[in-house]
Amino acid sequence: MTAVTVRTAIAGDLDGVVASCSALFAEDAGTRDPLRNKNWPATYGGEWARGLLADPESLVLVATTDVVVGHLIGKFLTASEMWTAPRAELVSMYVRPETRGGGVAGLLIDGFVAWARERGAARLEVNAYAANETALRVYERRGFRRHSVLLTTD
Repeated sequence: MTAVTVRTAIAGDLDGVVASCSALFAEDAGTRDPLRNKNWPATYGGEWARGLLADPESLVLVATTDVVVGHLIGKFLTASEMWTAPRAELVSMYVRPETRGGGVAGLLIDGFVAWARERGAARLEVNAYAANETALRVYERRGFRRHSVLLTTD
């Protein structure tokens, strides 16, 4: 496998980030949630990702070889009247299937954890579909624990 580098995304990575988000939607949300618009990243992802790159409270990481093979998007949430301490949310993460198994997801998560801790986050959060056991295992290996349960009915 070609060496993978994890780094903060730059404007030149936007097409790769959008493609990675599109693949995530198609593979994960698109198969697990019929209300999720699988075409959202292709239509709105570029504008969204540009906004994230400009937002000092957001993190966009890319895993690259000669192309983007994965991404992670994080958000820093400051303390408020409702929340007594700052938190960080891992909003989105994807690694291409052919790149999985080599520790890339762990490197992306480690980058997120370091960024969040440097900013003073007291809690790190990530949501995953209950049926996505692989993602749940990856997050749990990095110290995340099940905390709440979202119940739905359509």
